[in-house]
Amino acid sequence: MPLEQVRVGVTLIDDAGQEVGRADGLVAADLVEIGERAPFAILFGETPARFARYQVFPMRAIPAYVGSYYRDLEGTDIKTDGERYASYTVTGRVKNIGPEEAVEVQVILSAYDPLGRVIATRIIEPDYNVIPRGGETTFTAVLAPTGGPVEKVVAIAQGRRLSAGQP
Repeated sequence: MPLEQVRVGVTLIDDAGQEVGRADGLVAADLVEIGERAPFAILFGETPARFARYQVFPMRAIPAYVGSYYRDLEGTDIKTDGERYASYTVTGRVKNIGPEEAVEVQVILSAYDPLGRVIATRIIEPDYNVIPRGGETTFTAVLAPTGGPVEKVVAIAQGRRLSAGQP
C-alpha cells in the first residue's frame, strides 16, 4: 500500500559488532508508492570517530491518504554546474502535466555516484510553489555531495491538490 510519514533508522556498528551510534529521520518523499524508493539523509549529533559498518532499517509509516497528493509533476531540463567532488549548482524546470493546479510543490534532488549510490539529497521549493494546469516553473539549488564523483542528478517533484475532494 502507498505510505506516508516513512521514518528510517541507521545504526553504526564497530569492528567488534557493538552499536556505537544510532539516529533516524523521515525520507524525503511525502508519499512512497508501491515499488518506489525514497532518498533520505540521516544526521548524527555525535558521529563516532570510527565505525566498521552500518545497518538501515524501516522504523514506521502510516497508510497514505493518496487523494491529497498531486503526482502529475515532471522534473525536466536538469543541468549541473560544478566539480566532480565539490558542490554542484543544479537548475531545472517543473512541469505540471496533469489536469489540476498543484500547490505546495517541492523538488527532491538526489545526486548519484557511478555505482548508483545516493551521495547527496535535498528538498527545495521551486521559484513558484503553485503551478497551474499545463504550467511550469524553474528551480536552482546547491548540492554538497558526501562522496563522489557525481554521475547524475535526478529531480522528483511532489505537490498537493488544491482540494483533496476534487477528482
